[in-house]
Amino acid sequence: MFIAERFRSLEGQDFRILSTIELLMRNHEYAPIEDIIRFTRLKKDDVTHRIGELSKGHFLLKSPERIAYDGYALTYLGYDALALKSLVKSGVLEALGQPLGVGKESDIYEGLDSQGRRCAVKFHRLGRTSFRQTRRKRGYVADRLHITWLYQSRLAAEREYVALKRLYRAGVKVPKPLCHNRHVLVMSLITGTELKYVELEDPKPILKEILRNIRRSYVRANLIHADLSEFNILVKSSGEILIIDWPQCIDVRHPNAHEYLRRDVMNVIKCFKRKVGIDPDLNSTMEYVTGMRRIFRL
Repeated sequence: MFIAERFRSLEGQDFRILSTIELLMRNHEYAPIEDIIRFTRLKKDDVTHRIGELSKGHFLLKSPERIAYDGYALTYLGYDALALKSLVKSGVLEALGQPLGVGKESDIYEGLDSQGRRCAVKFHRLGRTSFRQTRRKRGYVADRLHITWLYQSRLAAEREYVALKRLYRAGVKVPKPLCHNRHVLVMSLITGTELKYVELEDPKPILKEILRNIRRSYVRANLIHADLSEFNILVKSSGEILIIDWPQCIDVRHPNAHEYLRRDVMNVIKCFKRKVGIDPDLNSTMEYVTGMRRIFRL
């Protein structure tokens, strides 16, 4: 609710300033105040006053002393406001509700789409982990010498949206992607409990369903999750599963594809061995998920 309440407090000129700073940040770490005034075409006193209020509200961050000029950069809250305004204006999103989950690299809220249906709204926030760790995990930023957290998060949202479209079409149990804007991804409602915390009364069908979806991802969508664990596999009360968090996924043609897939499968096997004592053969399981073996038996 915090984001939605803060979003409603903004006026037209506030968004004008925020969007101008976003544009200027393509070439500046901090947008110079003179350029903000010039590009917004607002009076200097109005810009100064509104920037002061936006800074107090944590939508903007003032340049530190090491910067030789007065400038301002968007915070995640400022970026949130721009993305939400675009999603509302385009008719994708009607309302933002309670948080569904907070992770190391994202926040997920419940929302309502333009037709009143419940959906999930995911805000990517990659700055919560170190830049070095993010580069190591996410190849799409590894070769960039300078890249802001905001832009990294935007790339992550774009990649996850594209991946979910491929996976959903391939019949993999993932949220249905609806739209993305900047660092925000809108998708079908995410329900279920993380596998780590589920009591598995009948574990074999659930293990088979997880491996079946890893296989579909590999064979039909040509994608590997590359960070699969008991924390991003959700199990519903009906026994259905949902696999979430795909921004770091890789193509099966990636030079290290086999190692990533093997690690994903090992994480699943270790989870079931620890929870219920099921320990399928790793090599046979790998043959199944890669399509070399038609049937998986426990």
